[in-house]
Amino acid sequence: MTEQLKKEKLPEDIILDNSYDTEMSVIEYVETEMATLHQKPFTVVDSVVLSQLSYLNAGSVIPGIGDKKPVTVAQLYRAEHFDEYVEDTAFPKQNRQLLNAVCASPRFRDIQINYYIDSVDEEKEKQFCAMTFFLPTGEMYVAYRGTDTTINGWKEDFNMFFMDVIPGQISAARYLKWVAARTKGRIYVGGHSKGGNLAMYSASFVSKEIQDRIITVFNHDGPGLTKGAMAKPEFSDITAKMNITLPHSSVIGLIFSHGNYSVVQSKRLGLLQHDLFSWEISDGDFIYEEKVKPGGNKVVDSVYDLMEVLSEEDRQLFVDTVFDIIESAGATSFNEFPAMAVRSRDKIMQAMKDIDPATAEIMKNVIGEFISISARKTFSMPENEITAKISSAVNKIGETRDRIGEKIAEQTIKSIEATEKLGARLNEKVAKVTETTERLSGRITEGVTRLGETGTALSDIIAGTVQRAKDRILPPEE
Repeated sequence: MTEQLKKEKLPEDIILDNSYDTEMSVIEYVETEMATLHQKPFTVVDSVVLSQLSYLNAGSVIPGIGDKKPVTVAQLYRAEHFDEYVEDTAFPKQNRQLLNAVCASPRFRDIQINYYIDSVDEEKEKQFCAMTFFLPTGEMYVAYRGTDTTINGWKEDFNMFFMDVIPGQISAARYLKWVAARTKGRIYVGGHSKGGNLAMYSASFVSKEIQDRIITVFNHDGPGLTKGAMAKPEFSDITAKMNITLPHSSVIGLIFSHGNYSVVQSKRLGLLQHDLFSWEISDGDFIYEEKVKPGGNKVVDSVYDLMEVLSEEDRQLFVDTVFDIIESAGATSFNEFPAMAVRSRDKIMQAMKDIDPATAEIMKNVIGEFISISARKTFSMPENEITAKISSAVNKIGETRDRIGEKIAEQTIKSIEATEKLGARLNEKVAKVTETTERLSGRITEGVTRLGETGTALSDIIAGTVQRAKDRILPPEE
């Protein structure tokens, strides 16, 4: 039988070749890429790896601003810090897997890290984190963290719709100048999401001497720079060194985009493609597509049109009001928000009711205008029909808000009545318990008294018995 199989040829349709699926994730890339940075130059995929590592809360291990010696990537592998590293990150499980992979990887484990800074200023509505990776080949990679899960961080992102420059961008430029002044060698600058925007801004607002040291500026699905920022006299165009990547259903990466980007294939859908772990790789590079899908463009175009219609004051009022409602739940991060929103739903509803009429009117106009613009772009509906639908929707929102307010008041009254009834019942129960306790206490006292009397009598009996026994046994004293 064995000899027969040896002589038979395999059918052509089951002969294996090299055309099988080789797509992999960022984590799988790190696990399988064995070439060191000396053997294979730094790539855009390596930039994504370091951008994602910047989300780790590693300030207790990586030295901060100062003269301390850097640590290697491999030295991050400390079990006592694992939970701390991934706390409040968007993808804790994947971040742990990536940490395991880079600490073992011959390509990444010897990279050194220093100058860690993590600053959150609620008053200035700023969230900023950066660190510098020192490559074994002599170059540096200045990495800016993207938006974390804090509500404060997201508020800063939305502030870009009415501010030419946000506090995080100013901090990013200062950080790059500080690192460049204390180091030598050529520099990569990069980040994901808002981190990519900070990379673009910082590289555009430093001296020509520093710009000449910059090799590439990586922006991975982050917003571009506003026209107002690029109009500032300190701005210096560094477009030629930009490497911008975004997924094919990108929305965030198209905001303030000026083109010249590469489109990456993702295994997820819609906004979830913003997740770097979903970007697909083959043969050491991303799998690219020709262009982004039209859905993201329509959303971004609608936002642009809305910004043209609204004044800067109305844009700021809209963003501030939305986040005031979110913050009324008492949460400090979007990880906490779902649970807090359920527990604090009355506070959220009250915050909505407390919006003054003038602000509520502006909110209605902003929402209505956005729906109108989006409908025209998506459905090509007649203007009068759009207006009628929006008017009907806005009226329903107002009616719903009023009904919610009435229900809240009704539920509050019922809660007060129920509380009063419960209080009366509790008082009645307490009185009964007190009465029972007093009766029981009397009985216990009476029992103790009787027990004492019985004990005394028993003691006398025992003493008499002992004495009689002694009289019988012992001889009489002379």
